[in-house]
Amino acid sequence: MNSTLIKHLDSLKTLYSREKFLVLSNIAVMTVTFVILGFFFGTAVGMQTAIKSLEEQAQVTLFFEDKYPESEILALKSRFEADERILNVRYISKEQAFQIFTDINKDEPILLEAVSKDILPASLEIRAQRLSDLSSLATEFESLEGVEEVKFFRDVIERFRYWANVIYIVGGGLVLIFLGLSFAIVMSTLRVTIDSKGDEIEIMKLVGATDDYVKGPLLFQGLFFGLVSATIASVVLLIFFTSIKFLGLFGATSTVFILPGVRVLSWIFLIILVVLLLIFGGLLGYLGSQTAIKKYLKY
Repeated sequence: MNSTLIKHLDSLKTLYSREKFLVLSNIAVMTVTFVILGFFFGTAVGMQTAIKSLEEQAQVTLFFEDKYPESEILALKSRFEADERILNVRYISKEQAFQIFTDINKDEPILLEAVSKDILPASLEIRAQRLSDLSSLATEFESLEGVEEVKFFRDVIERFRYWANVIYIVGGGLVLIFLGLSFAIVMSTLRVTIDSKGDEIEIMKLVGATDDYVKGPLLFQGLFFGLVSATIASVVLLIFFTSIKFLGLFGATSTVFILPGVRVLSWIFLIILVVLLLIFGGLLGYLGSQTAIKKYLKY
């Protein structure tokens, strides 16, 4: 094993023997931080995927007057399909509407006897590229000639978007709070190490030790805490996500949107999540160590 690594590990063993509670607290708080961070990432991806699914399924339905010509409805369909805001348009004729009604109410013979295909209106079902466009599209459609009614569930969509924003804000706030706590604990742990090795560090400097030689074990200590905590958090999150199939999105063949328009298999997202947590763990440990060294190491 590399002599430098052995020296760094010995330094960690010494710190653990002197400050067990501080070391374990450091790892515990950082682990909680990365679990919350990973859970926040997973929730954000889940919400992004749910929003995309809602965008694909949510629709505005235009019901037309009985006397409005089918040719005019089909002309409108072609016009809407050329609109960049619209994902797709489906035409439901009177006959198709009656068939759908019959399938839904096949166990209600009395109701079926009371309804004929002439009563049900022809319609266009329109899905938008973006959920945010549905409201403006619905407003535009209300003024079209021949349109008797525009059906659009504004409340459901707005409520979903509201709670998605609440989750982002609360989750982001918790992540920032715990990142701050972890950063402070890394600095506190390094301060204890620097204080306990004050005389040793001074002697090393007097005999010609370089700055890198003195700072190396301290930087390694911060990196160690960050990477170990991120690894533990990754294991916890992988068990959690895969065991309960979080939000129904983490099955073996399911896909998620990690970014708008970027869809990957769930297991690929989990690999990306682990890599991100390890990167964050290393950065947090390194930056905390660097800050502590600049603040508390005086020579």
